[in-house]
Amino acid sequence: MLSRQDLTKNFTLNVEKERILRKLTQSQMAKKLEMSLSGYKKMISGATVKIDLYTAQLMRNLTGKWLFELIDDYNEDTELILKLRHLSPSQKDFIKGILDFETEFFSFHENAEDYITVFIPTGNMEDGMIYDSVHYTKVNAASYRKKFGSDLYCGIKITSNHLHPVYNLGDILLICRKPIREGDTGIFFNRENGRIYIRKYQPAAPWILEPINGYGEILTIDQYDHNDMKKWIKFGYVLTKMRE
Repeated sequence: MLSRQDLTKNFTLNVEKERILRKLTQSQMAKKLEMSLSGYKKMISGATVKIDLYTAQLMRNLTGKWLFELIDDYNEDTELILKLRHLSPSQKDFIKGILDFETEFFSFHENAEDYITVFIPTGNMEDGMIYDSVHYTKVNAASYRKKFGSDLYCGIKITSNHLHPVYNLGDILLICRKPIREGDTGIFFNRENGRIYIRKYQPAAPWILEPINGYGEILTIDQYDHNDMKKWIKFGYVLTKMRE
């Protein structure tokens, strides 16, 4: 928890940063915050011990930033809020649907923590698959939750036999979002072609992504090439598989 001194200091520093970003004079910024120039200078100099809530709200209206951003007070919940800012309206509607679903589920199930969200992609799950759409359901994975704890993030259901014999129709891949390790089977998304690959990860130089069943091309990622790294999103890796 931030002290009063740290909160005030962070807020005033961010006020000046936002003023400079907008190329405003201190007099113009003071006017936007509905205070005198002398009061503004007193605030940013650190002579003000307390920040008026109305001033904070005016900064919110001016910058579009939340209070936690203006005082530099971040945690897992606020990081989630920041990510929502970059989504399109349709993406936000999708996320809202998931939140509504999760909220309702947890309100009606006593042992809701035993369940995981399982994503079910449409189309054939093959090498370099394109996910046109996805729906989701809840599956009881109590024994796996006991084994993996918070490492167990979600599940992905296998919807075809294209990944046979490693994964078969009906298998559910249990996914961890922590950094992938050598030899793990990872879920990799390529931003350029919109395709998702299930590959065994080998941290050579460059990184090698091997097909899990011998079919498909071997992919490489140059970890020293920023542009190449930007092409890829590592969604997570497979802890194990289960069946309903």
